[in-house]
Amino acid sequence: MDDGRMAAALEHPLTEAQSGLWFAQRLDPANPIFNTAHYLDIRGDLDVEAFRAAVDQTAAEAEALSLRFAEKNGEVVQTLDPTHRPLLQIVDVSAAADPVAEAMAAMRRDHETPLDPTRDPLAANILFRLGPQRFLWSLRVHHLATDGFGMALLTNRVAELYNAARGGPAPGPVFNAIAKVWEEDAAYRASDKRAADAVYWREIMGDAPEVASLAPGKATTAHRFH
Repeated sequence: MDDGRMAAALEHPLTEAQSGLWFAQRLDPANPIFNTAHYLDIRGDLDVEAFRAAVDQTAAEAEALSLRFAEKNGEVVQTLDPTHRPLLQIVDVSAAADPVAEAMAAMRRDHETPLDPTRDPLAANILFRLGPQRFLWSLRVHHLATDGFGMALLTNRVAELYNAARGGPAPGPVFNAIAKVWEEDAAYRASDKRAADAVYWREIMGDAPEVASLAPGKATTAHRFH
């Protein structure tokens, strides 16, 4: 497959979008706000093995979920690490006094645990079995790997693959290789457009006042959205 997926063994710098997130987290490393997460409440019959296969295939196709980061010689680099791929975990909470509360508490702990991108896998897929016909599927990903729109794409891809395995329409094409993102970012950094964008924003923001705050010290992000 010559679509750039052999780039897994190579190191690449942060993209411009990732750089802002990286340094924001370095200012506040204990902040879980850099996790993006949601869960799906599945009611009715579920072919668990077909669902597992759909989730695991999506995790393999979405290479950003397997990213690993390192700091080398003052620079941050990223590469693909198959051991970080978020294969589906199945947790049976059906014997709990309140299976929903048990699953929700476990998800909350996972979603609110800050990740160290130089050490921790960036994503997790967990299927909580509440009973014979009810499940909660939790997907949590560090924002360095995806955003809210990307979460929707991942969820839709799992649904496509699951439905196809159960006799539905054939799934659409796989996601683009992450090498394409790296190539586009490198091309933009070297382009005249980036230089023009920099001039534009310097002109717009050049006379902006210092940001005022009622709190002392450096500004950091909130720990959760409301």
